[in-house]
Amino acid sequence: MSIARVCGIVLDYYGADTTKKCLTSLVGQGLTTVYILDNSMRGESLAALRKTVDQVQSQGADFETKIISAGTNLGFGKGVNFVIAHDRQTQSSHDYYLLLNNDAVAGPGLVAGLLHALEREPQAVLAAPRVVSSNPDREQGVWYHRYLGLLLSRPGRLRFHYFTGCCLLFPRHLVSETRLFDEAFFMYGEDTELGFRLTRNGRKTTYAGSVFVEHEYGPSVDRSSFFYEYHMNRCHILLSFVTWRHPAEIPILLAAKYLALFFRAVTRSLRHRSLTPLLALSAASLPISASLYQPSKAG
Repeated sequence: MSIARVCGIVLDYYGADTTKKCLTSLVGQGLTTVYILDNSMRGESLAALRKTVDQVQSQGADFETKIISAGTNLGFGKGVNFVIAHDRQTQSSHDYYLLLNNDAVAGPGLVAGLLHALEREPQAVLAAPRVVSSNPDREQGVWYHRYLGLLLSRPGRLRFHYFTGCCLLFPRHLVSETRLFDEAFFMYGEDTELGFRLTRNGRKTTYAGSVFVEHEYGPSVDRSSFFYEYHMNRCHILLSFVTWRHPAEIPILLAAKYLALFFRAVTRSLRHRSLTPLLALSAASLPISASLYQPSKAG
């Protein structure tokens, strides 16, 4: 039986120190290559990232590390798609891709456990580990409420399950004909859309509870910033267009979602004593260029 060749994918945004912890946790996991996509767009950030890679390599990394960049901040979903497309253009022989957030730390035997989970369920096209965080109710994924945009910890009406994009393992054939993520989502919501799309298309996913990653749920940017508020609102609006059971449901989803988002924005504006949440909601239906409002570095 041949040994699976697994390619790691890590996105970095002004987070060399954080990325170093992530890369260190991947040593000894059996990866052949790890791509780091530099979304930072600044020379000093790239220099810090290269220094990080050199340090991890000098400490005995058993995989090849490649830093690549598109010359602009692609966001999360499009960034992951870019790395996969780049790897496929090199005509690599990778059998699987491991997606791992740079602020996540892999537990022992992560890759082997995820591979075993897929071997145990041959029909599954995606595996996710246990996510260790301060919220134990979400260790096995999240249930998304299609009408209210709530992230819940258990099944129920009008909800569907998905695994957070902080750590996913999937075979090469899953992305042989289509992109992994919907690139309409710049940040937040792309993993939710993926979960719904796989379920609707009859594709199975599997949970590998014997292995884990350490990762806190929540954004890596300032929660009170326009950047965060805009993308959080926009992702819920975009999800209304892709999580319907029948096209006639779209206007109902949009109306319910806007109402829920309005009350959320009012609450957050009062909490932060700022109009930013309300202004972000008013702009969320527009595809604003990321370069106009993105923070100078990750928070």
